[in-house]
Amino acid sequence: MKKYFSTFLKGVAMGSVDIVPGISGGTMALILKIYQKIIDELRSINFEFFKNILSLRFKKAFNSIDWKFLLSLFLGIIIAIISLARIISWTLENYPIYLFSLFFGLIIISALLLIPKKNIKPLSIIFLILGFIIAWLISFLAPAQSPETYGFIFLSGALAICAMILPGISGAFILLLIGKYEFMISALKNPLAPENISIIIIFALGCLIGLLAFSKFLSFLLKRYYQTTLMLLIGFMLGALNKIWPFKEILETKIINNHEIIIRQKNIWPVINQELFIAIVLAITGIFIGILLNRIKRERI
Repeated sequence: MKKYFSTFLKGVAMGSVDIVPGISGGTMALILKIYQKIIDELRSINFEFFKNILSLRFKKAFNSIDWKFLLSLFLGIIIAIISLARIISWTLENYPIYLFSLFFGLIIISALLLIPKKNIKPLSIIFLILGFIIAWLISFLAPAQSPETYGFIFLSGALAICAMILPGISGAFILLLIGKYEFMISALKNPLAPENISIIIIFALGCLIGLLAFSKFLSFLLKRYYQTTLMLLIGFMLGALNKIWPFKEILETKIINNHEIIIRQKNIWPVINQELFIAIVLAITGIFIGILLNRIKRERI
């Protein structure tokens, strides 16, 4: 029970950051060193698994996966997303500098600590730079307006979950880009409302299909090209720091679905005041949290 409660808490941590545009649940999985475990278990949910389920051979189906791990993890993620949606939205609206300062410190130290200490291949360095450039460029993309059909909601879920398990490329940010962030946050704030239940179910189905398909590809890369893939993922984490730099100047906004969405903004140097002092303290706190998490003994990410 202690082991799975720990996994549940890690799921809560992943779900909490998934709500924040620019921060990925995959980043938190890397920091908590359960990334490859998640990918491997998801990869095990295959055609044979569903065949056994449909044939009512439940014991055989669930013996092929660590279902207690996945249940604990996703229970934590779902509870965090639903219960913290209001809190995170309020914090983003009222204290974005403080929230991003904490995550900035946590992510930068965690990414640096994940870099292998020896035997780094030249190709791995190239992929680190490539991952950095990709995430950096994505962070400059502007939100778009999109339809609210069930088909597009399903596609939004599939795209968001693929980004969610990629460190540095946030599922929430992808939703923001395709114009579905505020739409889904509004649904999650009131999940039991009749008009929101179908939206959440369709979105969840998109997430499920996207997750199962993409996890197989990632599992293959981690098993075949471990160091290169790891360095690419670290590059994603570092490149995304451009998006979560706490101090920004808003250049352009747009009203989408009755919500004001930031279209363009730029990073700026902070003004020396009390706010900056608190932000520095929170960034340092994030660094210490990252160092503590790095000391958790695991064989691989």
